[in-house]
Amino acid sequence: MQSFQKKILDNGLVVIGVPSKRTSMACVSVLYKVGSRNEVAGKTGIAHLFEHLMFSNCGEGIDFDELMQSAGGDSNAFTTPDTTQYYNVAPSAQLELMIDLESRRMSGFHIKKKEFRIQQRVVIEEFSENYLNNPYGMFSHQLMPLAYQVHPYQWPVIGRSREEIGQLEYTDAMDFHQKYYTPDNAVLVMSGNIDLDQAFLLTDRYFSPIPSGHSLRPAIAIEPAQLESRKLTIPGPYPEEALYIAFHSSGRDCKDFYALDFATDILAEGRSSLLYSRLKKEQMLFSSLDCYMTTTFDPGLIIFEGKLNKGVSIERGENAFMELLQSVKQNPVSSYLYEKYMNKNESAYLASQIGVVSQALNFSYSEWLGDVNLVNTELQRYREIQTEDIQASFNKYFLPERANYLYYPFG
Repeated sequence: MQSFQKKILDNGLVVIGVPSKRTSMACVSVLYKVGSRNEVAGKTGIAHLFEHLMFSNCGEGIDFDELMQSAGGDSNAFTTPDTTQYYNVAPSAQLELMIDLESRRMSGFHIKKKEFRIQQRVVIEEFSENYLNNPYGMFSHQLMPLAYQVHPYQWPVIGRSREEIGQLEYTDAMDFHQKYYTPDNAVLVMSGNIDLDQAFLLTDRYFSPIPSGHSLRPAIAIEPAQLESRKLTIPGPYPEEALYIAFHSSGRDCKDFYALDFATDILAEGRSSLLYSRLKKEQMLFSSLDCYMTTTFDPGLIIFEGKLNKGVSIERGENAFMELLQSVKQNPVSSYLYEKYMNKNESAYLASQIGVVSQALNFSYSEWLGDVNLVNTELQRYREIQTEDIQASFNKYFLPERANYLYYPFG
């Protein structure tokens, strides 16, 4: 059990302290409850662009990275469909510096128009390099709109296109910061070798003057149940023909999520998994294959992806996958597989608690999910899953007649 203290400032900022004397380091993390799902069509990619902009959003003449490196520390950030997270790690004597810098980021929009355009071009180049220049890089841009008709999960975090990112205006960024980068829309976590009284005094000093947000945050559209299959074929000069299948799954804060985590592990985790052992090793149909969940707050997707060996048709690969699924649905999960992947989940859980950065990220994520103590209780949620729950998840969610199919044939 990890001990912690939680306070909420008058402006709505949630502050969590996670002390540990087993390290000389400290981490300050800020999670903003905004991701690509909070964007609107025509202005996608702005949440991720903000991840870049915020490293220049500390005021005139202040270089965030330079200050952190001079203090013997480091910083980073990432954007998901649901959240944007910033984290800094440095010797614990630099705690006040990290709190000060994060408060400057939140206190207002300090970006110059020139810097906005520079970072906009950086993101456009990132889009070209990671998506357009990868033969399979656009699969998420093509598969997500099949699976989601109204929910904003239909576009990837990077944005729908280079053109749409390029059309974002400076005023769009100003409005985005005012609406979402506010104390009442954030979770701040301090972990590591910290004195809790001092840490809470510092957060009060630097963050309390920042006013709470008052902007109306639009509700997220609810995706209707998919009642039929959808298919998209995109021929091209691919190195190998490929197949992607997306099934709708549960949201992150749902018991079914834990059963599905077991299910996807049984299918694809390791060389002894069913997909690898049967479809790649025994039948030699695929050169590579995987099955995983998108783990989003609202109902997400289970995605199967496979690259086919030379001479193997997409149809044959799809049929083999569906036959394997049918076999899994008809045969109860063995106690051997259950124990194997329960041990894996326990090991992964314990490993995820190591280090000040992991601790800070875990507590902020749990608070965002609605239960800060989930850090300490989530392993029990896995232990409560039984073999019949896993079996039920296969039958409830892996529905070929309601799936989304993306085909990449030669052409």
